[in-house]
Order: sequence, then C-alpha cells, then structure tokens
Amino acid sequence: MLNRIEVLKSAHKCKGLQYREWYFMVEGRVSIVTGAAMGLGREIAIELAKAGSRIIVADIEKEKGHAFVEELSRLGKEAFYVNVDVGNEESVKEMVERSLNHYGQVDILVNSAGVTQGKPMEEISVDDWDFVLDINLRGPFLCTKYLLPCMKEQRYGRIINISSIAAMMGGGFVGTSHYASSKAGIIGLTIASAKETASYGITVNAIAPGPCRTRLSSSWLAEHEDEMARTIPIPKVGEPADIANAVLFFASEKSNYITGQTLAVDGGLTTVGKVVS
Repeated sequence: MLNRIEVLKSAHKCKGLQYREWYFMVEGRVSIVTGAAMGLGREIAIELAKAGSRIIVADIEKEKGHAFVEELSRLGKEAFYVNVDVGNEESVKEMVERSLNHYGQVDILVNSAGVTQGKPMEEISVDDWDFVLDINLRGPFLCTKYLLPCMKEQRYGRIINISSIAAMMGGGFVGTSHYASSKAGIIGLTIASAKETASYGITVNAIAPGPCRTRLSSSWLAEHEDEMARTIPIPKVGEPADIANAVLFFASEKSNYITGQTLAVDGGLTTVGKVVS
C-alpha cells in the first residue's frame, strides 16, 4: 500500500509536474515554533509548513499569532495558535498540554523566540539581564523539558535551537553581553540535551545565524548593511530564508545522524574570517 508521500509523488507525476523531494521533508509532522508570529520564527514556520508540517504558532502576541494562522490556512496549510510566554514555566506547560490535546503529537520543536538589547555592561541592570536570559535561554530549556516526555514516548523528536554567532564573537555589536551569554548558553544546552536524548531517537541541534535581516537587527542594518556586507566572505547580509532552510534540514530525516551540532549560517564570517579591504 502506498503511503501518503508516495501518493503525492504519483499525483505530481500524473499532472506532469516536477516532483521535488523538498516538498515532503517533514510531511505529516507536527511542529511547535516559538516566536512564530513574526520575524525569523514566522519564516521558519512558513518553510516547515511548505514542507508538509502542521504548525503550532506559539507566541505571546495573540493578534499577530491568530492572523498568521489565518494566513497559513488561506495557503492550504494546517496551523494552530497557542499563546505562550516562554520564560514562564506554567505558560510553557499549558502550551505543551494544549498542543498535545489538539494534535496528539509533537515531533519538532524550534526554539526561535528571542530578544536583545544594546547596552554597555555597566548599564545592564539585573532586570535587563534576567529579561534577556529568561526568554533566550530559560525559554528553550522549559520548552525542551516539557516536550521531552512526549518525544521519548514517541521515540522520535527533532529539537532545533536558535543560537547566534554572537555566542562565539562576544556579541553582534558593543553592548550585548547578556545576549551573547544567553546564546552561548544555548550551545551548551544543545550539547547536553543531545547527549541525554540520542538513545530515544531524538536529535538536538542549533543554528547560529550571522548578520541577517531579522526583526531584531532591522534598525541597526538600516544604517550599517553595506559596511557589514563588505566584511563577510559571501559579501551580503543573510536573509531569514537562509536560516529557515537550515532549520528545515535539521527538522527532517535527512539529518538523522547529526546531533549536538551548532551550524553557523553566516556567510563564512566565523570560519573563513572577517574580510578586511
């Protein structure tokens, strides 16, 4: 008996359409994407939906979250909105419970909710520090913690954390020490989680975006994009789709033998090095 993917492949051939394996990379899976109502999380959710996944739009922004679900529905994609504050334990537990009640499974978790601030270290208050660490590091920890029982029972899961090359370079620009610390913590969390979960069929990997046109960087890039692009070996600023495509790879079975890795998607900036002209 043909499975759903084989039926879809056959339908494409009958219609004379070019079949692309990419269309079915996460077919039938259920994905939670935190911070999905806008920015990078939104782009990631779109790519996962295009590749066949049902999407749980997990975000604190209710109006934008519901609007995005409606947009995906108009495109023929199945999606469900859950309100969540990823830094709040009870909110995360409720998100996981509602997601499992709605779909009965969660196969993919993308921890993409994030915040940043630009302040010199001596001006960063304890509240500033806690705010950035709560969203960027506590949030992925909580989401992973409360989804693991489900994924272990399924003996399958894909967890993708969004770090940053700021973790390796001490911040994207001066005044982001708390952001850099949170993203460095993500790399440690990714490795530790991968070690604990590999025997259950769960992989945990991270993406470290470089200079990229996201909601968090848009105001800074408006003034410095050309200058920044000239320092990158691939001389341009990245697009959200560049990050989303890397997430899709880690979310799919094409990455079955990869876990505990952090992939820098940065035009070669951290490996080849900064270009000096």
